[in-house]
Amino acid sequence: MTLLRHEASTSRVEALAASDPFVVEIDALQYETLSEGPCITAVRELRTVRTGSLGGEKMWPRFGPRVGRLGVHSALSLPLKLPGKVVGAINAYAREKDAFHETAAEFGEAFAQPAAVALHNAHVLAEALRLTETLQTALARRPVIDQAIGVLRARSGLTADEAFDRLREISHREHIKVVDVARQVVDSAVGRARDQHLPSTGSDDAAE
Repeated sequence: MTLLRHEASTSRVEALAASDPFVVEIDALQYETLSEGPCITAVRELRTVRTGSLGGEKMWPRFGPRVGRLGVHSALSLPLKLPGKVVGAINAYAREKDAFHETAAEFGEAFAQPAAVALHNAHVLAEALRLTETLQTALARRPVIDQAIGVLRARSGLTADEAFDRLREISHREHIKVVDVARQVVDSAVGRARDQHLPSTGSDDAAE
């Protein structure tokens, strides 16, 4: 099972799950090393791809012989299509030649439609959860940044924007996150305030 991810102006195919270690090896060759193969063709051309002699497949002059030498000769790749777009693909591989006949392709196509909906829904849910986690993290970090901005403004009379720029400058120079810089500023201010208000620990000698 593979997912098609859209990033900026490009799209990339990403393996999600595999039923056997040799499939992971094939996917790595196809997606990461060679950028060619039955799954990539199925996704780009929005069609079922079926082949029974990968070692002699001229469509993928680098991928076919490499996979053939691994002892894998048949492939069936089915694009997972939704109206107006493709969200991924289902791939099946076999060591025998001509392992997938037209019946297998027809059965796979019937399964691919509901699988596409399920994969799309799962991807949307995962993205929503990631966005929620990002927002929660940002909300958790914001108070300490606001406190640090207040400290810098009180010390130097900077505007809020200028104080935040100061935090970012320190972050860039020290190679640490802005929130960590802010925490250091606040902790330092709290430490100084405590030192100023602590009573003296010494005592005058009693006069005799």
